[in-house]
Amino acid sequence: MTIQMIPARNCVLSKTNVRRTAANPALLAQLKADIAARGVLQNLIGFGIPKKTGKFEITAGGRRLASVHDLIGDGTLPKDYAIPVLVLNDSSNASETSLAENYQRQPMNPADECTAFRHFIDVNGASPEDVAKRFGVTTRFVEGRIRLAGLATSVFEALRDGAISLDAAQAYGTTSDTDRQEAVFEQMSRSYNRHDANVIRRMMTDETISGEHRLAKLVGRDAYIAAGGRIEADLFAQNADEIWLDSALAASLAAEKMEAAAAALGGFGTVVTVLDGRPAWDQTQTLRPIRAERIDPTDAERERLAAIEAELDAIEEAAEEEGLTDAESDRVDALNEEAAAIENKTADISDEAKATATAFLIVDADGNPRLFETVYVDPTTARGTEEGGAAGGRTDTGKENEEPGLGKVLRDELAVQRTQLLALHIASDPATAVDLAIFLLADKIAGNNYCYDRGSTLSGEAPSRAPFGFKPEGAAVDQLQAFHAGLDHSWTEHRDTAARFDAFRALDADKRGAWAGWTVSRTLEATLLDEKSAGLQNHLGRALGIDVATWWRPTAVNYFGRIRKSAILNTLAEIGGPEMKSRYASAKKGDIAAAAEKICAGTAIVEAGVRAAALAWVPAEMQFTAVDTSGGAGTGDLGTATVDDMVNADGAPWIAGDDDSIDEPDDEPAAAQVTLTDTGGAVAGEGGETLEEAA
Repeated sequence: MTIQMIPARNCVLSKTNVRRTAANPALLAQLKADIAARGVLQNLIGFGIPKKTGKFEITAGGRRLASVHDLIGDGTLPKDYAIPVLVLNDSSNASETSLAENYQRQPMNPADECTAFRHFIDVNGASPEDVAKRFGVTTRFVEGRIRLAGLATSVFEALRDGAISLDAAQAYGTTSDTDRQEAVFEQMSRSYNRHDANVIRRMMTDETISGEHRLAKLVGRDAYIAAGGRIEADLFAQNADEIWLDSALAASLAAEKMEAAAAALGGFGTVVTVLDGRPAWDQTQTLRPIRAERIDPTDAERERLAAIEAELDAIEEAAEEEGLTDAESDRVDALNEEAAAIENKTADISDEAKATATAFLIVDADGNPRLFETVYVDPTTARGTEEGGAAGGRTDTGKENEEPGLGKVLRDELAVQRTQLLALHIASDPATAVDLAIFLLADKIAGNNYCYDRGSTLSGEAPSRAPFGFKPEGAAVDQLQAFHAGLDHSWTEHRDTAARFDAFRALDADKRGAWAGWTVSRTLEATLLDEKSAGLQNHLGRALGIDVATWWRPTAVNYFGRIRKSAILNTLAEIGGPEMKSRYASAKKGDIAAAAEKICAGTAIVEAGVRAAALAWVPAEMQFTAVDTSGGAGTGDLGTATVDDMVNADGAPWIAGDDDSIDEPDDEPAAAQVTLTDTGGAVAGEGGETLEEAA
């Protein structure tokens, strides 16, 4: 066997070539670009065609041969271009040789590929455009590989060692912030999700917005950059969106523009700015929409309506045989729209009504401030006005928080974890679970909800607010799993529904009670303390005496790594005073998050009083106890409670018991109750002694 230089025009693809599937057009284009730039670097394999001197069949290297033929055809290569071919002495084993040549290949390590692309840029001085052209790929592909080559060292080495996938590496490379990459990588290394690309991408972009976001359009790219905002390209998204790294800055600039726009509006009692496309449900829950009165058509408009109806009848009659033409169809649509505009004409809201009304200034999809179509009135204010009070004009731009609010993803994750604590306690208290189930049934019936083809409106379906890929961890999760494993599942083995029902009824009371607790507990919606829909759950949490700090501790993964550095420092100040805050002020966010985790776990060396405060600290949103505990149980409405202003238990729905609150458990637990297991360790300890710092 020898390697010979043979004119490509004398070579044809052999039927013994094991590659039968058509080549991927994109990959073939890359190969053509590579051959055009560097020629054929690897020889083909073939054998001479009997009785056709100088002609050869190619049994391995068909894509290279096809690329050369195309390049000759379009004039890129000369007609006599020769290619290196290893000529076999015997064609009997041609198929085996073709399989061996195609099969025995090892794909290039992604890390090596990224390093090689970066070499062309850094050492050879080539531009991404030049490299892309020579390798037949897009400039964005090259820029993406260069971004990966600049990943934080720990992330890049994990890619090289195969510890993370290329998808995960690209998720880490969503932004070039290596400090954030390191912090997220460390968190994910300890997480249950273990470098899931979706979770990583969400954590990397928690504090960013897309360049196509409505707030980005409102602020404007130039104004954002002028204010110090940073922008990067998302090189691994399907579209070429920009990523604005400083979402808090963008929100602040947007709020300023919205406040200026709101100040220019006149006539309304209150103008609330909303940095979204519509006001949130809880912003309008306690308000009453103002319905504009419909105006009767004038005589001229009635005549026009009659003319429209006559013209529509004429068009319909003429189209009975052959149907409507495109022009006639357009005319019908225009006439119907004109008639609807006349019939549905409404009066403008009076100046007197506007003076006490609440208007919402929203940001539309194109980034423009726009009044929301519905105007509202506060029933309380309206009554006060009727009694002689006049509402003055003012602009309400919402709460002024020193710290930006928690991100939506983090709020959802915290809500899921807080609700699991409540689920565990309800599952362990069958009496409460049964009372709650009865109440939920009665409440639905009282609300006139309809049931179509089901025998009952009560179901045990588990609603989920959890972000995609999120799997909560912790003592409550472990205890819930153990609770479920301890249930008597014997009745579920029957195939017939009636037989399963009879078998379930045959269980003793405590086993049925345990199933009641479990079934009701898994129906709980995920909420946080400050949400309007959390009123009943907050009441239940207080009634059950849930100590969140015993069951859930903030860590770098589930909390501190997800909030801003300033928010972590404020938490440390709350726990240990200004000295603790200043101690960590100059550290990196990842280091502060790790330190805060140890402090709140009770494993850091601190004073006994500080340790006790740290072990008791949880975010306000995770608690069940309201800040304002005034008022008695049994009247009022918890549904409108917030962290800043919540009625203690007023208006809580009645639950069966000796009084209007949930019965306290007896000193001796009933047989149907399940005793909770103490989580032990620093989390459930007394907190007075000092622990040695964890290794």
